Amino acid sequence: MGYVTPRPAGARGGPLIGVVLAFGVAGFGFLFAPADARLPVAAVALLLLYGFTAYGVARSPDPAAAIPPDPTLAAGLLLGAVAAGYGVVVGQPMPGLLVAAVAAVPPAAYHARFGERVNPLSPDRTFLAAGGLAALVVALGVLVGDPAVGALDAAVLLLAAADYRDTRGEPLSEVAEFTLVAAALGGAALALLYFVLVADRPAIGLLAGAALVVVGAYFALGEERVRTS
Repeated sequence: MGYVTPRPAGARGGPLIGVVLAFGVAGFGFLFAPADARLPVAAVALLLLYGFTAYGVARSPDPAAAIPPDPTLAAGLLLGAVAAGYGVVVGQPMPGLLVAAVAAVPPAAYHARFGERVNPLSPDRTFLAAGGLAALVVALGVLVGDPAVGALDAAVLLLAAADYRDTRGEPLSEVAEFTLVAAALGGAALALLYFVLVADRPAIGLLAGAALVVVGAYFALGEERVRTS
């Protein structure tokens, strides 16, 4: 009897566990959490989903075969649109954009690494366009009276665009890549402390911290996965 190499358990099992836990957290939150805490609950659910999915990516010898990039990108963008729309409906547009970033940025980063190019803009022009969009988001945050969360939204967008440029365009130096990850994770800690201790908005602090942790951790995993593949 020949020996069959076992398929890594995390290739599909990790994302499946993440889906189960994420739906459990989201369902409990939307049933029992107050209305103003539902967006942070959604961010935590997405954190669980993408955390286990990242484990599956790291364990898989062929991530694109285990987790197809195109459907993953489409699902992330759809979830992001739903989160942004929900934020507008309940009068929390800036927090809604943060959850939208949590939903859409990791799938976009994954697609940039393992999928075929679908963005018509060059990496440099994409980064410039993201910079202009980030400025609009900051202005919108000021307009709706939520400049701090608007600035966080813009920061997540710029981090995502920088990562895309690094992946699809001219690679950044190791120092710049380390700075990118450190800015995301350090920003998560600072945002959490600010919104909990200074602004007295613990739910938003949880949301902001989750958003930046997801982005920073996924970027760190993605850089390591690209180097070792």
